[in-house]
Amino acid sequence: MPRIALIAVILCLLTSSLWSQSSRTMELGGREYTLQVDDSLVVAGYRSRFNLDWFLAYAGPMVEAVREHFVDRRTVVLKAGPKAQGELLQELRRHPDILFAHPVMSLSPDGNRRGWYLLTHELVAYFHGTPTVNEIQADLDRVGAELAAPIAWLPGAFLLRVGAQGDALKVSRRLAALRRVAWAHPNWLRFLGPRQLTVPNDPLFANLWHLSNTGQGGGTPGADIRAIAAWNQATGTNRTIAVIDTGVESNHPDLAQTSMGYNPLLGAGATTANDTLGHGTRCAGVAAAIGNNSNQLCGIAWNAKILPVRLLDGSGFGTPTDEASCFIWATDNGADIITNSWGPDGVPFPLPALVDQSFAYATSMGRNGLGCPIFWAAGNGNEPIGPDQYVASPFTIAVGATDNFDLRSSYSDYGVELDIMAPSSGGTRAINTTDLNGGTTLNFGGTSSAAPLAAGVAALMLEAAPGLNWVQVRDILRNSADKVQPIAAGYNSTGHSLLYGYGRLNADQAVQDALATNPAPLSLTISTTGVGDIIVDLRNMGPFNVWVIGFSSQIFSPIGSGPIYGVGIDALQTIFMPFGVIPFHYMANSQGNFYWGATGLPAGLTLQAVAFEIRPDYSFRPSNVIQVTF
Repeated sequence: MPRIALIAVILCLLTSSLWSQSSRTMELGGREYTLQVDDSLVVAGYRSRFNLDWFLAYAGPMVEAVREHFVDRRTVVLKAGPKAQGELLQELRRHPDILFAHPVMSLSPDGNRRGWYLLTHELVAYFHGTPTVNEIQADLDRVGAELAAPIAWLPGAFLLRVGAQGDALKVSRRLAALRRVAWAHPNWLRFLGPRQLTVPNDPLFANLWHLSNTGQGGGTPGADIRAIAAWNQATGTNRTIAVIDTGVESNHPDLAQTSMGYNPLLGAGATTANDTLGHGTRCAGVAAAIGNNSNQLCGIAWNAKILPVRLLDGSGFGTPTDEASCFIWATDNGADIITNSWGPDGVPFPLPALVDQSFAYATSMGRNGLGCPIFWAAGNGNEPIGPDQYVASPFTIAVGATDNFDLRSSYSDYGVELDIMAPSSGGTRAINTTDLNGGTTLNFGGTSSAAPLAAGVAALMLEAAPGLNWVQVRDILRNSADKVQPIAAGYNSTGHSLLYGYGRLNADQAVQDALATNPAPLSLTISTTGVGDIIVDLRNMGPFNVWVIGFSSQIFSPIGSGPIYGVGIDALQTIFMPFGVIPFHYMANSQGNFYWGATGLPAGLTLQAVAFEIRPDYSFRPSNVIQVTF
């Protein structure tokens, strides 16, 4: 064959091969559909013993991020590194614990997850008449499938499987062509969620690339927090976000606020936290600007309320008592989440003991003992977080910034204390949010914007799963984050990167994981008739977990930080009594409840009680402090 003709044949074959990989067809209901094949996403199913974290570490540069993890189905969607999809597929299919691995296919032109068709190792087929087992097996052997189980409610229909190297779409087409088969199709994994929420009708929504990145400013499509998908589950309804900052403009038309705010110099009032500087109003809009109201723009938690707290004034100075009072007031006045975007860059920022105690109070006493998650802007000095003890505190959640290209913003602080990243300025676009005089700005950014964005996601989580404690909120945010830029980030074996924390915020996955985790809220009730009797009623504690109740005749005498902050010091003698001494130490029943009544206590005595569940990892999960008089 002449060389030119040979080259032409090779080019034709290559073109055909490339086309076959860019789209595939399927037939359902007598119609043929064209599926677009994603050149970077891979869906894989694994056996129950498979260690996903181990594999991600092993796969290294081949995996750029985990896009979805359907834990109950033992299926994961991975984003392959540049030009690594083929290599990743080969590596997955070779692994003995991988059941299947395929490129992600979609009916959606933009590849949106709602249009995904995730090919598994299963298919279904219906056989005409009453073929024998041998005839069915012969057909299955011909196409490379095996019988998994009959479909009991439809005689003649069967669930079938293919091996890790098999292709259920190809096999189903081969089966459907056989004489004895009426129809066959893959047992796809596909989106079945509620009808997609209409994108908010706020006229500036298209600017909000951090919520829905379609490539604004030349950025990377998808470099966002998956907000639209998350809104299928929650929008922040009945959640309150305290913004401790310069206050919030009290009459801004696109911000729903509580009736009272707080200022440590002026106290609580309708306008004492009014913002005249703008920073707090911008933070509030990122977290919870009202959505779907045909006005301006929206925040991530667009049905949440803002609790405005004005700590910062024009001077920029304040005292530890000012700071601590803001956290105590916010906790006591209905805050579910607290967000902070303040503190100096470039100098150490030591944490006073009084402020530390207020953090402990918020995380142990807030939300009836479940704790208020405290979010903190990581800092804008491109420096280690460690010297900033506010951000580095174990009571706070440190949030760094990525840009509209999914890269770490150059100014964002870093270190072992960094929890997560959230989209903000640093690329070609800043953040569009609410501003003074009832308006908006296109130029907000820094980690100041990242922190309230993460706080707003927490509001979605707590609407969906109100029984979560603050540690669970933090851990879910960490575990659900997208591992962006895996090569540059250098994630370690625990999934943490000094530059990117646990990854970039994924609101949709965080809400899904919150729903999967949601525990029933704790309930502690102590009552008396006032004549020396006491009734203790505990509900929804972990089955057979030990509880400790300390009784104190002192009112609010602190004995340290952490779970026993605020309990009278004489409660120590009851907290540390030997286990098994009722009523101070006891086991829950198998339903997680305990009920105890006793008489004979001195009348007229005011007692204070707080209950802590001691969990298997020896951490404490407190309920609220209750005072009763006998």
